[in-house]
Amino acid sequence: MAKHDYPYRKSINITAWILQILVCIVLLAASAWLLWFVEQQDLDTILGDYNGLFTASAGLQIAITGLNIVIDIIEIILISKKRMPPELFLASACIKTAIWGIIFTLDVIAQSVLSCILTIILLVTSLIQLVHAAIIVHRKRRGTLRGGNYAPAVNPQGLEEGVHAQPVPGYYYPPPTNTEYKSPAPSPPPPQQYGYPAGDAYAPQVPAGSFELDSRARNV
Repeated sequence: MAKHDYPYRKSINITAWILQILVCIVLLAASAWLLWFVEQQDLDTILGDYNGLFTASAGLQIAITGLNIVIDIIEIILISKKRMPPELFLASACIKTAIWGIIFTLDVIAQSVLSCILTIILLVTSLIQLVHAAIIVHRKRRGTLRGGNYAPAVNPQGLEEGVHAQPVPGYYYPPPTNTEYKSPAPSPPPPQQYGYPAGDAYAPQVPAGSFELDSRARNV
Protein backbone atom coordinates (compact mmCIF):
# COMPACT_ATOMS: atom_id res chain seq x y z
CA MET A 1 0.00 0.00 0.00
CA ALA A 2 1.45 3.35 -1.05
CA LYS A 3 2.28 5.98 1.52
CA HIS A 4 0.21 9.16 1.62
CA ASP A 5 2.21 11.70 3.58
CA TYR A 6 -0.21 14.58 3.21
CA PRO A 7 -0.36 17.62 5.53
CA TYR A 8 -3.21 16.50 7.78
CA ARG A 9 -3.35 19.07 10.56
CA LYS A 10 -3.05 17.51 14.01
CA SER A 11 -4.68 20.49 15.71
CA ILE A 12 -7.87 19.85 13.73
CA ASN A 13 -7.98 16.08 13.67
CA ILE A 14 -6.87 15.32 17.22
CA THR A 15 -9.37 17.81 18.65
CA ALA A 16 -12.15 16.38 16.49
CA TRP A 17 -11.29 12.78 17.39
CA ILE A 18 -11.19 13.44 21.14
CA LEU A 19 -14.50 15.33 21.18
CA GLN A 20 -16.25 12.86 18.89
CA ILE A 21 -15.12 9.78 20.82
CA LEU A 22 -16.04 11.32 24.18
CA VAL A 23 -19.51 12.44 23.03
CA CYS A 24 -20.14 9.12 21.30
CA ILE A 25 -19.24 7.25 24.49
CA VAL A 26 -21.73 9.41 26.43
CA LEU A 27 -24.48 8.77 23.86
CA LEU A 28 -23.60 5.09 23.72
CA ALA A 29 -23.80 4.75 27.51
CA ALA A 30 -27.08 6.71 27.66
CA SER A 31 -28.68 4.58 24.95
CA ALA A 32 -27.53 1.34 26.59
CA TRP A 33 -28.89 2.53 29.94
CA LEU A 34 -32.26 3.40 28.34
CA LEU A 35 -32.50 -0.05 26.79
CA TRP A 36 -31.68 -1.65 30.12
CA PHE A 37 -34.22 0.56 31.89
CA VAL A 38 -36.94 -0.37 29.41
CA GLU A 39 -36.16 -4.04 29.89
CA GLN A 40 -36.28 -3.80 33.68
CA GLN A 41 -39.35 -1.63 33.96
CA ASP A 42 -42.73 -2.27 32.43
CA LEU A 43 -43.26 0.91 30.45
CA ASP A 44 -45.96 -0.38 28.14
CA THR A 45 -48.60 1.56 30.04
CA ILE A 46 -46.57 4.78 29.71
CA LEU A 47 -45.15 4.47 26.20
CA GLY A 48 -47.96 2.42 24.71
CA ASP A 49 -47.47 1.95 20.99
CA TYR A 50 -44.24 3.98 21.10
CA ASN A 51 -42.42 1.35 23.16
CA GLY A 52 -41.05 -0.43 20.08
CA LEU A 53 -40.13 2.85 18.41
CA PHE A 54 -38.33 4.02 21.55
CA THR A 55 -36.33 0.79 21.73
CA ALA A 56 -35.49 0.91 18.02
CA SER A 57 -34.29 4.52 18.21
CA ALA A 58 -32.04 3.71 21.17
CA GLY A 59 -30.59 0.72 19.32
CA LEU A 60 -30.05 2.83 16.19
CA GLN A 61 -28.22 5.46 18.20
CA ILE A 62 -25.94 2.76 19.63
CA ALA A 63 -25.15 1.57 16.11
CA ILE A 64 -24.47 5.12 14.82
CA THR A 65 -22.23 6.10 17.72
CA GLY A 66 -20.36 2.81 17.42
CA LEU A 67 -19.88 3.45 13.70
CA ASN A 68 -18.49 6.93 14.41
CA ILE A 69 -16.01 5.53 16.91
CA VAL A 70 -14.87 2.88 14.40
CA ILE A 71 -14.41 5.53 11.68
CA ASP A 72 -12.37 7.69 14.05
CA ILE A 73 -10.14 4.76 14.99
CA ILE A 74 -9.57 3.93 11.31
CA GLU A 75 -8.68 7.57 10.60
CA ILE A 76 -6.24 7.64 13.52
CA ILE A 77 -4.49 4.44 12.39
CA LEU A 78 -4.26 5.35 8.70
CA ILE A 79 -3.09 8.93 9.25
CA SER A 80 -0.53 7.90 11.88
CA LYS A 81 0.80 5.23 9.49
CA LYS A 82 0.69 7.69 6.56
CA ARG A 83 -1.71 5.42 4.68
CA MET A 84 -4.73 7.72 4.45
CA PRO A 85 -5.60 8.88 0.91
CA PRO A 86 -7.22 12.33 0.84
CA GLU A 87 -10.26 10.97 -1.01
CA LEU A 88 -10.92 8.39 1.72
CA PHE A 89 -10.52 11.03 4.41
CA LEU A 90 -12.99 13.26 2.57
CA ALA A 91 -15.47 10.37 2.23
CA SER A 92 -15.34 9.52 5.95
CA ALA A 93 -15.84 13.19 6.87
CA CYS A 94 -18.83 13.38 4.51
CA ILE A 95 -20.41 10.30 6.11
CA LYS A 96 -20.03 11.67 9.64
CA THR A 97 -21.28 15.12 8.67
CA ALA A 98 -24.35 13.71 6.93
CA ILE A 99 -25.22 11.39 9.83
CA TRP A 100 -24.92 13.98 12.58
CA GLY A 101 -26.59 16.63 10.46
CA ILE A 102 -29.70 14.42 10.15
CA ILE A 103 -29.67 13.51 13.84
CA PHE A 104 -29.23 17.16 14.87
CA THR A 105 -32.23 18.12 12.73
CA LEU A 106 -34.33 15.39 14.37
CA ASP A 107 -33.23 16.53 17.85
CA VAL A 108 -34.22 20.11 17.02
CA ILE A 109 -37.64 18.91 15.89
CA ALA A 110 -37.98 16.85 19.07
CA GLN A 111 -36.82 19.85 21.14
CA SER A 112 -34.33 17.78 23.06
CA VAL A 113 -31.90 20.34 24.47
CA LEU A 114 -29.30 17.89 25.81
CA SER A 115 -29.27 15.84 22.62
CA CYS A 116 -28.94 19.02 20.54
CA ILE A 117 -25.90 20.11 22.53
CA LEU A 118 -24.19 16.74 22.14
CA THR A 119 -25.01 16.28 18.48
CA ILE A 120 -24.01 19.82 17.53
CA ILE A 121 -20.53 19.09 18.90
CA LEU A 122 -20.35 16.03 16.65
CA LEU A 123 -21.74 17.96 13.68
CA VAL A 124 -19.33 20.91 14.01
CA THR A 125 -16.23 18.74 14.45
CA SER A 126 -17.23 16.58 11.48
CA LEU A 127 -17.88 19.68 9.39
CA ILE A 128 -14.43 21.09 10.25
CA GLN A 129 -12.82 17.82 9.16
CA LEU A 130 -14.89 17.93 5.97
CA VAL A 131 -13.62 21.41 5.08
CA HIS A 132 -10.03 20.39 5.88
CA ALA A 133 -10.29 17.26 3.72
CA ALA A 134 -11.91 19.21 0.86
CA ILE A 135 -9.02 21.72 0.87
CA ILE A 136 -6.45 18.91 0.71
CA VAL A 137 -8.25 17.15 -2.17
CA HIS A 138 -8.65 20.45 -4.05
CA ARG A 139 -4.95 21.29 -3.72
CA LYS A 140 -3.99 17.79 -4.77
CA ARG A 141 -6.04 18.05 -7.96
CA ARG A 142 -4.53 21.44 -8.78
CA GLY A 143 -1.03 20.10 -8.22
CA THR A 144 -0.12 22.56 -5.45
CA LEU A 145 -0.04 20.01 -2.63
CA ARG A 146 3.24 18.66 -1.27
CA GLY A 147 3.33 15.09 -0.01
CA GLY A 148 1.99 11.72 -1.02
CA ASN A 149 4.91 10.84 -3.34
CA TYR A 150 4.16 13.99 -5.32
CA ALA A 151 6.75 16.56 -6.38
CA PRO A 152 5.64 19.75 -8.11
CA ALA A 153 7.34 20.55 -11.40
CA VAL A 154 9.67 23.48 -11.87
CA ASN A 155 8.01 26.60 -13.18
CA PRO A 156 9.31 27.11 -16.72
CA GLN A 157 8.17 30.73 -16.77
CA GLY A 158 10.14 31.46 -13.63
CA LEU A 159 13.23 29.92 -15.19
CA GLU A 160 12.84 32.01 -18.34
CA GLU A 161 12.61 35.16 -16.26
CA GLY A 162 15.83 34.28 -14.46
CA VAL A 163 14.15 33.21 -11.21
CA HIS A 164 15.71 29.95 -10.10
CA ALA A 165 13.30 27.60 -8.37
CA GLN A 166 14.30 25.93 -5.15
CA PRO A 167 15.27 22.24 -5.47
CA VAL A 168 12.37 19.92 -4.77
CA PRO A 169 13.04 16.47 -3.29
CA GLY A 170 12.28 13.69 -5.72
CA TYR A 171 12.59 15.88 -8.83
CA TYR A 172 15.45 15.29 -11.28
CA TYR A 173 17.37 18.40 -12.21
CA PRO A 174 19.57 17.81 -15.31
CA PRO A 175 23.09 19.20 -15.12
CA PRO A 176 23.61 22.54 -16.88
CA THR A 177 24.85 22.27 -20.43
CA ASN A 178 27.78 24.35 -21.71
CA THR A 179 26.64 26.48 -24.65
CA GLU A 180 30.09 27.89 -25.41
CA TYR A 181 30.95 27.60 -29.11
CA LYS A 182 33.92 25.41 -29.93
CA SER A 183 35.49 25.29 -33.40
CA PRO A 184 35.69 21.84 -35.00
CA ALA A 185 39.24 22.61 -36.18
CA PRO A 186 42.06 21.27 -33.98
CA SER A 187 44.13 23.70 -31.96
CA PRO A 188 47.66 24.41 -33.21
CA PRO A 189 50.34 22.30 -31.58
CA PRO A 190 52.70 23.95 -29.11
CA PRO A 191 56.10 25.13 -30.36
CA GLN A 192 57.84 22.30 -28.49
CA GLN A 193 56.39 19.86 -31.04
CA TYR A 194 58.69 21.32 -33.72
CA GLY A 195 61.76 21.11 -31.52
CA TYR A 196 61.87 24.83 -30.73
CA PRO A 197 61.73 26.13 -27.19
CA ALA A 198 58.72 28.09 -26.06
CA GLY A 199 58.91 31.77 -26.99
CA ASP A 200 61.50 31.26 -29.73
CA ALA A 201 61.05 33.92 -32.41
CA TYR A 202 62.24 31.51 -35.12
CA ALA A 203 59.63 28.85 -34.32
CA PRO A 204 57.26 28.26 -37.25
CA GLN A 205 53.88 29.90 -36.79
CA VAL A 206 50.87 27.71 -37.61
CA PRO A 207 47.79 29.73 -38.48
CA ALA A 208 44.66 29.15 -36.46
CA GLY A 209 42.23 26.70 -37.95
CA SER A 210 44.87 24.56 -39.63
CA PHE A 211 46.40 21.17 -38.99
CA GLU A 212 49.75 19.59 -39.69
CA LEU A 213 50.23 16.90 -42.29
CA ASP A 214 53.66 15.73 -43.52
CA SER A 215 55.39 18.56 -41.64
CA ARG A 216 53.40 21.09 -43.67
CA ALA A 217 50.66 23.33 -42.37
CA ARG A 218 47.44 23.05 -44.31
CA ASN A 219 44.35 25.17 -43.92
CA VAL A 220 41.09 23.46 -42.98
